[in-house]
Amino acid sequence: MTATCTYIKRAIKVSLVFFLMAFMLMAAIGVHAAPEELPAEVESTAVGIVTLKAPDQLSVSTTNKKLPISATAPQGATVTVYRYNYATGTYQRIWVGDAPLEAVIGSTMLFAGQVDLNSGMNKFLIRGGWDDNTYTVVKFDVNLLNEGFMDRIKGIINVIFN
Repeated sequence: MTATCTYIKRAIKVSLVFFLMAFMLMAAIGVHAAPEELPAEVESTAVGIVTLKAPDQLSVSTTNKKLPISATAPQGATVTVYRYNYATGTYQRIWVGDAPLEAVIGSTMLFAGQVDLNSGMNKFLIRGGWDDNTYTVVKFDVNLLNEGFMDRIKGIINVIFN
């Protein structure tokens, strides 16, 4: 009976060590998730981790209700898209369905996503980072114009140039 107890104790110790090592390994390779909310005055702590490609300017106007967003970042960086919340004065992580608009960048070094625009001014922030302390933020604005406004502009242009 003593040999059986010794065997069981040894098996429990080995199992415990195995599970502890497995847990530590999973924690070390786990995906870094960006914060849910960022203050409006957030600044980059590192330069060049993420580069915004689309939209191609930091302030644009459009009549399209959907906005494609693309960026480049080094492989392994986490890229997350935020929308400014005027009620709270903070940037909040965008969720599409039940997943955040976020990705760990792969070998293509590209990020792509799409957001729905609200009428009027939409403020966004894209954050590319390695962890909570090393990240780059890019802020950009998109003004969603209504179709009637664009029709009036086209009418004025026609009057001026005809």
